[in-house]
Amino acid sequence: MFVTSHALVDEVLTTHDVFSSDEIRHSASDVPHRDNPVLHSMSAMDPPRHHELRRMVSQAFTPRTVDSLTPAIEACAARLLDRLTPSSDFIEEFAYPLPIETLAALLGVSSAGKAAFIRWTDAITSFFGQPEARPAFTAAVAELRDYLATVPASDGIVATLRESGLTTDEIVNLASLLLINGHETTKTLLVNAVLCLAEHPSQLAALRAEPDLVPSAIEEVLRFRPPAGGTDRFSTRAGMLGGQPFAAGQRIIVAISAANRDPAVFPAPDTFDVRRSPNPHLSFGHGIHFCLGAHLARRQAAVALRAMLARLRGPWSVEGLVTQDSPVGTDVLALRLAWSAERESPRPT
Repeated sequence: MFVTSHALVDEVLTTHDVFSSDEIRHSASDVPHRDNPVLHSMSAMDPPRHHELRRMVSQAFTPRTVDSLTPAIEACAARLLDRLTPSSDFIEEFAYPLPIETLAALLGVSSAGKAAFIRWTDAITSFFGQPEARPAFTAAVAELRDYLATVPASDGIVATLRESGLTTDEIVNLASLLLINGHETTKTLLVNAVLCLAEHPSQLAALRAEPDLVPSAIEEVLRFRPPAGGTDRFSTRAGMLGGQPFAAGQRIIVAISAANRDPAVFPAPDTFDVRRSPNPHLSFGHGIHFCLGAHLARRQAAVALRAMLARLRGPWSVEGLVTQDSPVGTDVLALRLAWSAERESPRPT
């Protein structure tokens, strides 16, 4: 069943006792990718265990924690922009490394372990019941578990989770979820901000004239081009939704992209407006599974966008766009960002 209206998407996301995130427990169909740690993590759990884990993990995403990470985010953004050119792959040179650096600091991952950590999570997320991917998946989980056991007691959220009494497997599942979702969400948000502002030069000009609009612009990017076009839930019993019957164990796919352009909620929904207010988009979800890292993702995007507005002058244009269709939208694999030849000089070293 597909759900597209804002009201029904919100109902599915907030009624967790009827529409569960626990695919392994409630799906009436086989789950060939049941070994994936994400399906055993907090995002795929129902209360009460979900609430217990969320309380443990939430201390890593407090405003104070995000504030403490902000100087490092600013420094990383500036360093990446120093190297960015119109011939660079924007994703590879900016949108990909910025959230990786941030999450590495959050998780207590050392510089030496960063490349391996990314490789492990790539192998884990690419395994969805594909036999050819199983060897890499199995090796990645084992190496990730061994690495996390070595994180010093004073470093990052992993140490905090260990001290909270979580098992090694639970820490592996949660760390994988944080890196996978946190990285992908922020990377895609940065890419989508570039696409939106390049396609709407008047809105880019408005941001340059009023930098205080940056937070509002980020919310509009989230609405107009959400990082994830949809998600799913699994019905715990038979019932009715929007006048349509559903069976127990049925997969319910919620189309966040469609809900975010519901004309019943958003005036002129197909217009990109950095001044839009209110903006009750559902791109970070709603209910008990509202994205725990939303504040951190917003902060990274705000830091990045302010730095880009200051450093990359004039109108922006996108070249070399490479995309790939997915079940819930279109993924951007590569792009180059061009701007005016006039740009601020790199920071003095």
